[in-house]
Amino acid sequence: IADDSGLGSVGVEMAEDLLAEVLPKTVAPLPEKTSVLLEGVGLSKYNHIFEREEFLPCDLLLCTDSDLKEIGLPVGPRVKLRNWIKSQLSQGPASAASVAGATGANGAG
Repeated sequence: IADDSGLGSVGVEMAEDLLAEVLPKTVAPLPEKTSVLLEGVGLSKYNHIFEREEFLPCDLLLCTDSDLKEIGLPVGPRVKLRNWIKSQLSQGPASAASVAGATGANGAG
């Protein structure tokens, strides 16, 4: 991970450690594109926000409500996305597969 955050190497190492801890809990693979993931969750109209902020699908799993509020996501979509994140971390394969399968079949995104 490149350090463009101003946090220094300690911040980058912490982010890498957190990703290593969180990502294995999502047994099914996430879509390669954030737009595909957002479409699967029903939030495709907010894709421009995530593109502007340079989010990757795996980044979404680390988002707090404060993060989503900071980037300008309204309350309803924040709640929906946080619930999806919780389901990914607690249920694993079924939820991730439904998002990837529901929207990734045609390769759109």
